[in-house]
Amino acid sequence: MRRIERRDITVPNVLTVLRMLMALAAAFLLVSGNGQKAVAASLILVAMLLDYFDGWYARKFRQTTSLGAHLDPFADKVMITVLFIALVLELRSPWFTFFVCVILARELVITIYRWRVHERSGTLIPASPLGKIKTVVQCIVGGSLIFYIYLYPGMIPENHRMIFVAMLLTTFITVDSGLKYVLPSCSDGKKRSVIERLMQHVFGVGAREV
Repeated sequence: MRRIERRDITVPNVLTVLRMLMALAAAFLLVSGNGQKAVAASLILVAMLLDYFDGWYARKFRQTTSLGAHLDPFADKVMITVLFIALVLELRSPWFTFFVCVILARELVITIYRWRVHERSGTLIPASPLGKIKTVVQCIVGGSLIFYIYLYPGMIPENHRMIFVAMLLTTFITVDSGLKYVLPSCSDGKKRSVIERLMQHVFGVGAREV
């Protein structure tokens, strides 16, 4: 890993590190059992907002860096891991735990895959459009549950059917966004997930590679 240089110290990168620290602080508060769950939930929600803001700032003021390209997805995974493990401990539902295990397993496998590709070829695999959508869906579903359970009205939702459907959709998008890396390439040589292949077949459009 290369040394951190002065040009790497940008507002987006500082915000990325900050939201990673906030997620870790939230994890500590949740497991410490000192009754600070509302504070932990607030830290996670603020970290989600910073995730949007640091990306917007980097694009707006052209402060994208190689370090940021590495840090941002890693910070996302730290945040998502803390978010869903907190929900698992609170809901204590076998099917919810199963969905979360699948989601976190996908995140771990793709992280290792990207790291190995970078180590072997020096190529950084950027997040695809579907991967970015996946993170947004995870934040919306997980963030909504965190807000409802820990902040307002502060109780476990009784409508588990809605949670099941939301988690099923989240898990499918999460897994599918990772399948594009392991599925055989399409006839045009591009890697596409199942959703992207269906869109190409139905609408006749290709998935944009970034």
